Amino acid sequence: MTLYQTIAKKLKSSIKNGKYKPGEALPRQAELAAEFNTSRVTIQKALDILFNDNLIIRKQGSGTFVSPTYSSALDILSSQYSGTTRLFSGKASVSTKVLNFEIRMPTDEEVDHLGTEASIPVYDVYRLRFLDNVPYELTKSVMPLSVVTNLTKEVAKGSIFSFIENELNLEIGSAVRRISADKATKDDMDYLECQSNDPVLQVTQTLSLKDGRNFEYSHTRHRYDKGSVVVFNKIPSD
Repeated sequence: MTLYQTIAKKLKSSIKNGKYKPGEALPRQAELAAEFNTSRVTIQKALDILFNDNLIIRKQGSGTFVSPTYSSALDILSSQYSGTTRLFSGKASVSTKVLNFEIRMPTDEEVDHLGTEASIPVYDVYRLRFLDNVPYELTKSVMPLSVVTNLTKEVAKGSIFSFIENELNLEIGSAVRRISADKATKDDMDYLECQSNDPVLQVTQTLSLKDGRNFEYSHTRHRYDKGSVVVFNKIPSD
């Protein structure tokens, strides 16, 4: 690999990891040349690679900017509900620490969201998910035993969605999501390594199967600097 290809790879990583955000200016070529101890010609070749990959745009007289339409590998679409493991397949290594796994009776709120009976027990699963060994999200999932069967702590260490589809032979249908901002809690600080004044992105959702049965009610909390939720709206023509 040539030097300019190596530099291009490092710059790509900085963009994908959020060091340089969509619409943000990259350092001037002279600054990059000094940073990488090389010539501006080599930097120009590296930037050409990023330009051809649609990662950057050039503005005459202003400099080089990360493409405003670039989506981080950590960004998720508001319509996506395929599960974290599948969502980041090929983008990052997903690992899981199960913080709590128990079977209990549901609360009134959970009964309401799951559309189940108060007499039907639920799995209460609290997990910390990592991307490339970096804390990414905290998820508390509640699932009725009448729909999801034979779930174990060992299964929860992997992909619960894959278990539902491949082991229980159930088809996942749709999701109703509420996205909001919140202040960091003690768990956010302990597990996501947030600071006390950091904002946290919270996604509350109810997931259903294609047959209409709700199988999960969950609350997921993300670090504010680990990607974002992207919403695409089709604008009607006049």
